[in-house]
Amino acid sequence: MKINHKKQRGATLITWLIVAGIGILLASAVVKVAPYYVEFNSVKGMMKRIAAEPGVKKANMRQIKSKIEKYLDINNFRALEYAYYNSRKGTVNNKTKNPFSLKKMRKGKNRKMLTVSYDVPEPWIGNLNFLIRFKHSVVLGEPDTVIKINPEDLKVRRETSKLNLN
Repeated sequence: MKINHKKQRGATLITWLIVAGIGILLASAVVKVAPYYVEFNSVKGMMKRIAAEPGVKKANMRQIKSKIEKYLDINNFRALEYAYYNSRKGTVNNKTKNPFSLKKMRKGKNRKMLTVSYDVPEPWIGNLNFLIRFKHSVVLGEPDTVIKINPEDLKVRRETSKLNLN
């Protein structure tokens, strides 16, 4: 009887099938999620263009909504359009909030911040879903301004909001 002293090298068929299965799952996840990230980059560009338009600093929410709707009509933002137009249906049980909000900023005179915040639920396999949350803010009239939020400020605001029960 001859004994083979060479050690086995490489992976077995089962190992290759497991690796291929994991690779296919990851590839399918990327294929499902990637278009929404590409769309969000376009949404950020739209927000920057709205913030750069002349006279937008003095515009009210109605004027800004008309600019947003103009961009939504021209571009194909499927997820954002779904969130925006579902919030405007006006049904009694409609709990979808408008993805766009306009807030006055504390610092500076007549500075306003336009924020877009929306969720995208995307089915994946069976009853497994992805929930992707997008949020971006721009200062109107200052399209290149980077808005940084201090996490400590958020913590203080949450604590104070919990104390005010009225």
